[in-house]
Amino acid sequence: MVITAEAALVSLQQGQISAVELLQLYLERIKQREPLVGAWETLDLDSALQQAQRCDAAQAAGQPLAPLHGIPIGIKDTFATRDFPTSWGTPIHAGQQLGYDAAVVERLRAAGAMILGKTVTTEYALARPNKTRNPHNLEHTPGASSSGSAAAVADGMVPVAIGTQMVGSILRPAAYCGILGFKPSFGTISRYGLMPSCRELDHVGIFAHTVADIQRTLKVLAAADPRDPDCYGTLAPSSPSPTPPKLALILEPHASWLESEAKAALLETATALAAAGAIIAEISLPPEFATHFEQINVLAAASMAANHGADYDRCADQMSPKLRQVIEEGRRISAITYAQARQAAVAYTLYLSKLWPDIDAILTPVTTGTAPHGLENTGSPIFCALWTLCGLPAIAIPVRTASNGLPLAIQLVAARLRDFDLLALTDWVMGCLSTHPLSNHAHYRLH
Repeated sequence: MVITAEAALVSLQQGQISAVELLQLYLERIKQREPLVGAWETLDLDSALQQAQRCDAAQAAGQPLAPLHGIPIGIKDTFATRDFPTSWGTPIHAGQQLGYDAAVVERLRAAGAMILGKTVTTEYALARPNKTRNPHNLEHTPGASSSGSAAAVADGMVPVAIGTQMVGSILRPAAYCGILGFKPSFGTISRYGLMPSCRELDHVGIFAHTVADIQRTLKVLAAADPRDPDCYGTLAPSSPSPTPPKLALILEPHASWLESEAKAALLETATALAAAGAIIAEISLPPEFATHFEQINVLAAASMAANHGADYDRCADQMSPKLRQVIEEGRRISAITYAQARQAAVAYTLYLSKLWPDIDAILTPVTTGTAPHGLENTGSPIFCALWTLCGLPAIAIPVRTASNGLPLAIQLVAARLRDFDLLALTDWVMGCLSTHPLSNHAHYRLH
C-alpha cells in the first residue's frame, strides 16, 4: 500500500503516527523488496532513525512542523551528500566522499525531510545500467538514468525521490514504472552539488504518486541560488484552471517510433479528456524539428567530454564502451557545430512560444512503448528530448496497463515557468481518467 507524503503529514500532524513509526513502515517495505528491486546505492538506517527521532522531539516540543516534516526521501547518487558517498554510478568514483550537501539536499533537510539514502543511477547518469529492476516486472528495465529513484517510489519504499534529466532521465523512468515524473522549467531548481553533465540541459526533477506531493516538494526546492548561475528559481503563481483546457496533440516528428499500444493509450487519453470538456487540436511541427534529437545529442556529447574527459584519460578502461564512445564523439564536435545546436534549440523554443497564447499544454507521447525486456536496453528518450532542449516543464502521467502488464503513460508539456499550472492541469487529467476508464476500443480521431 502506497503512503503519500500528504497523507503521512496529516497523520503526523494529528498525532496518529510518529516519524519513527512512519519510518519503520518504509523500512519494512525496503527490507522486503530491496533485494529484488535494487533501487538503493546506499542506505543508512541508523541515520534515518536519528532523523526521525529529531522530528518527533521537535513536534513534542511544540515546534511548528516543517513542510516535509518526517517524510523519507531518496536522492539520486549524482548529488553531493555530506553523510553518504557519491559514486555517480561508476566504480571510478566508488566511495567518493564530497563532504557537503548539494543545494537540493540542503533545502530538503531544512524542510524536515529524512534523507533515507542514495538511489541507483546509471554510469555517469548516461551509460551502463546498474542493478535496478522494474518493480512491475523484475525482468524489465526501470528506465534510465534516474532508475533507482523511480523504482523506489513506484515500489512504495519512499513517497518522494529526486532525479535528474539531461535528455529523458526523469520522464522515461516514471513512465516505465507507472508513477508521476516531473521535470520543471530549466533553472527552477539549483544544480549546485550535482554531477555536471551538460549545463544547457541538466534539470532536477521529482518522482511521486500524486500531484500534491510534487507540488509540496517543488515549493521547497524552487529557489534562486547564486551557486548555480542558471538558477533563477522563480515560477509564475498558479492561475485559475482553464475551463475547458485547450490542448495541442503532437505526435510528430517521430510518430513512427510509437508502438501500437502506446499510440492507442495516447489517443484514448485524448478521447477521455475531450469527453470531459477539453478542446483538443492536432498540431504538426515543421520539418526542422525532425533534427532535434541530433541537436540535443551534440550538446550532451560535447559537454560530457568536457566534464568527464579527465576521467576518460585516466580510467577509460573502467568505462563502458557506450560512455567511451560518447566522450570520443564529444571531443570531435567543433565549436561551430556546438553553437549551431544551441541556435537550433533557440529556434525551436521561439516557434513553440507562438503556440502558448492559444493552448494550455501539449499532449504528447513520453515513451515509444512499455519498458523493454532485460536491463541493458533502457529505452529511447526520443519523445522527451525536445522539451528538455527547450527547457519546458513536462510531466509523465501513467494512464493504463498494457497487455504485457506494464504501465503506459502520456506526457503533458507547458510553457516555461507555468509549472504550477501544469501540475494543476495534471491533477484535472488524472481526475478525468479515474472517472473515464480508458478503453482499447475508444480512440481520438486525428483530423
